[in-house]
Amino acid sequence: MNIFSPEPRSHPVSLIEQQLGLTDVAILVPFESVPHTRERYCFNNVRDVIAEQGGEIVYGWLVWQHENIFVEAEHHSVWQKTTGEIVCVTPQTPPEKAITFIPDPSLTFDFDTELITNNIRVALVNDSRLKEVFKACEEQTEIRNEARRNFGLGPAVELSPSQALRYTGLEMKKSALMSKVLLSGSRQPQVEKVSRNEPCPCGSGKKYKKCHGL
Repeated sequence: MNIFSPEPRSHPVSLIEQQLGLTDVAILVPFESVPHTRERYCFNNVRDVIAEQGGEIVYGWLVWQHENIFVEAEHHSVWQKTTGEIVCVTPQTPPEKAITFIPDPSLTFDFDTELITNNIRVALVNDSRLKEVFKACEEQTEIRNEARRNFGLGPAVELSPSQALRYTGLEMKKSALMSKVLLSGSRQPQVEKVSRNEPCPCGSGKKYKKCHGL
């Protein structure tokens, strides 16, 4: 499945913004390579860079689109330099020159507990199996938050045998469900189902043809 960071003003991103109660705040943040930063350790990466070079941590959501199936936002942080420039210092796979980021001043991160925030997911196709996929993802997050934590090592956790069994079972369930969704051929994104003269789903108040339908 092709996973990519969609354009900030795209319809899938606007759906995430609606879920968050934020409007037209998504920005494109360039990636900047910094020594010793690690993938998936954004909070630790930014904290360490600030300790060496100053600046501030900006919390928000990193947005990913999974083909035209669903869009997902994960709790993320970027670095605001002393100059005011905002960059992402956390490597991604595959490498990204820039990410779509939604700043959210209501967010923070507890470095003492290092608990994981559930991702926000919105379906782009009408397939009830996606609800089961999303639920399985949330259950996996709960398992990781219940697991023994290696403090100071970011998202690393130690699963017990029973937790590992549950986690693996959920991963297999997700994989099977997503295979059925992909094979069903229902890949038509919701944006295509909106009439050009209807109000745009992004909530702008404009007609679709004069907003995200351009």
